[in-house]
Amino acid sequence: MATWVARAPVAVGHRPGDRVCPPSRRRHDRPETRRRCDTSGALDLAAGAARARPAVDLYDLSDTLTEYSAAWEWQRAILDLRLRHLARDDADDAMLEEANDDDDVPLGSRDVVLMVQHPPVVTLGTGSTADNLKFDPDAPGAPFPVHRTERGGEATYHGPGQLVIYPIINLQDGHHRPDLHWYMRSLEDVAVATMESLGVAKPGRVDGLTGAWANVEKPPDAEDEGESHRPARTPDGASAPGDIARRREHKLAAIGVRARRWVTYHGMALNVDPNLSHFRAIVPCGIGDRPVGSVAQMLGGRAGVVSALDDGVAFDLTAESIDSDWAGADEALMRAARAGLVHAFEEVFRVRLRKRRGAPDV
Repeated sequence: MATWVARAPVAVGHRPGDRVCPPSRRRHDRPETRRRCDTSGALDLAAGAARARPAVDLYDLSDTLTEYSAAWEWQRAILDLRLRHLARDDADDAMLEEANDDDDVPLGSRDVVLMVQHPPVVTLGTGSTADNLKFDPDAPGAPFPVHRTERGGEATYHGPGQLVIYPIINLQDGHHRPDLHWYMRSLEDVAVATMESLGVAKPGRVDGLTGAWANVEKPPDAEDEGESHRPARTPDGASAPGDIARRREHKLAAIGVRARRWVTYHGMALNVDPNLSHFRAIVPCGIGDRPVGSVAQMLGGRAGVVSALDDGVAFDLTAESIDSDWAGADEALMRAARAGLVHAFEEVFRVRLRKRRGAPDV
């Protein structure tokens, strides 16, 4: 089995395609004039800067499958506790609790990030309808449970091999911005940096579409816009293999958020190595003309999945069919993705994630 190693993500200000200058190659011809560099002061400054970052509690439960309903209850409970804490009259005591990250503090005293994997499930946003489902959610043979949520966006699939983060963070704490557009772009930065650390080609954004994508830059000889949006397909509904898999934009991360009094909930899902055939049960995020992909699929040079309501591809409801070609997520790749995602979140949001044991005690 291949060993995946997460590389350090790029700096927050870097965007795919930016020129990164190499280190200076200037030679020192007179070594006797070189000065010994005392780095102790720089190290002290770096340590001080790290301590200045606010601590955020991380509950990483992604090594097992968490039912969507359980994660939703955790989010609601933590959100209520966080709002209650922020509304306290004793502001000085509240600030002291948040600053003292060496001791355990009550849940809700600090921002929280949940990281999970879900069993197969489909969620719908507040404004979405069942029109983007290719099955009857009320039928006894429905392939997946369907949950109506409070986030924005259309139909989304969650399942094993996908890492989902639910940040419950206060955007008015002075470290962030009370701006949901800024927040969503920051989550996209987290996904892009994670994808780049794992070796995904050309991660970035697509104008007018939320989420994080691979193969964002088109080659000079790419088809015009109309042609690129009409992909060739194989009989099973996937994008045609070969050059299209390497050239077309693939969506790897979906984002849907909400906030109460500028405290966020819901979040971002990154496809690391899920069963991509499950996405054929829906029109993912309402986008039926572009493929959904994963880190593993992109690294393997395989085609993603395009799923539209009128694509003529019937979704087989039997578990034997939908799981027949999926051997399970690559655990080494999942470990590398977890590490890359944690590091990227810390760098983008300028926080320190403190791992807590077990599930939230709510």
